[in-house]
Amino acid sequence: MSPSETGVEAVDAATIVLVRDAMPGEATGGGIEVLLLERHLDSDFAGGALVFPGGKVDAADRELDPARWEGADLRTWGERLGVGTRSDALGLLVAGVRETFEEAGILLARREDGSAIVAADLDAPSFVEARRRLASRDERYDWRPWLEQQRLVLDLGALAMWSWWVTPTGMHKRFDTRFLLARLPADQAAAHDRVEMTSLRWVSPSEALAAQARGDIVMIYPTRRNLRDLARYDDTDSLLAAAHGDRVDRRMIMPSVVEVDGEPMVQHPDGDPPEPV
Repeated sequence: MSPSETGVEAVDAATIVLVRDAMPGEATGGGIEVLLLERHLDSDFAGGALVFPGGKVDAADRELDPARWEGADLRTWGERLGVGTRSDALGLLVAGVRETFEEAGILLARREDGSAIVAADLDAPSFVEARRRLASRDERYDWRPWLEQQRLVLDLGALAMWSWWVTPTGMHKRFDTRFLLARLPADQAAAHDRVEMTSLRWVSPSEALAAQARGDIVMIYPTRRNLRDLARYDDTDSLLAAAHGDRVDRRMIMPSVVEVDGEPMVQHPDGDPPEPV
């Protein structure tokens, strides 16, 4: 669909749904938890909403040196992601990893010697400064020299395709977003960037949906729909097995905005009842 037909062209973006197994206890029987970040109220898209970490693809993401990433067959990923070139596939995967590091402080990577990235690394001045510059609104920071300096290799093999959502036509900003799954790396802890995000929480999909239904939190339509699908899984192993085994819905989903009793609502293309935006 061309920009002339939609008014605003959808920008390529990637989101990573970070998951972990919940600890069984009195308040929970286990299950999975996902990481949600609260967007700053001043954001011009989904301000104040809880979202998964992610953002738009930068040109540099498509050009990352092969020495700085591993674990992805770009031809296969191109088919999963619905893109025509290997560079486009690489761009989406790298953007997801980069944005998750920037916004949530989780880095899906290892050292060249094979050693894991742990909490002490993330707290090191070089890592803190790289995150600060990525999140800065005053500069466009290319992190590729930093990756090389630190001898870091992005672990694209940690990612699994989950879903594909496109912002409805008629919106002032539109994103063509691939949702990717990744397990929280051992010995890393999330921390929001305090620029675009104001807080974070680990929560089960069902608890997040219940909080939204009560009016305690705000979540936009694609986040809610993805949480409903995630809530079907009892643990991260079964969830990731389904995603790696292509047993998830990877269709491009582009809802439409409809008016119900004078209020704008979102309509799923499968014909589900309209819901609030």
